[in-house]
Amino acid sequence: MNAVAERDVPCAAAEVASASIELPAVLTAPRQARAFTRNSLRRWGAAEEFIEAAVLVVCELVTNAVCHGCRPPRTTHRHAVHSEPLGPESSITLTLRLRPDALHAEVRDPSPDLPVRRSAGQDDDCGRGLAIVASLAGSWTAGWAPGGGKWVRACLPRVAAAVPG
Repeated sequence: MNAVAERDVPCAAAEVASASIELPAVLTAPRQARAFTRNSLRRWGAAEEFIEAAVLVVCELVTNAVCHGCRPPRTTHRHAVHSEPLGPESSITLTLRLRPDALHAEVRDPSPDLPVRRSAGQDDDCGRGLAIVASLAGSWTAGWAPGGGKWVRACLPRVAAAVPG
């Protein structure tokens, strides 16, 4: 686990703080990402309820990157999860950008395949990650990264939206 960059910017700027970490594409990466997110947001003074939502969103994004973004293409059942990573160079980069109004959490992985939100059945083992992200984040999006691979970004508002009614 390598911290790639970390900096603090004065609160008057558009970006309050940012931090980035490179994680190996292994099954322990989501746990490392949760700890990194929790520690970063606590250091930046975020509210505990906000931190818990952010930790869950980041965990889902990193889990998807490990399970779908750092594996060889599927050649069998479409829901099979392969046990072998692409190689020792396979890694995931998590970047957190805290702004006055929102947290932008971005995960990059080596796969060019963009995520697809699925509907999971009651007995399915997978297929709920992006639904969880969508329910907690104000929005999420994905795109192709320059130089290969993709990024998936979730935006979590820092202020709860007013409920109509």
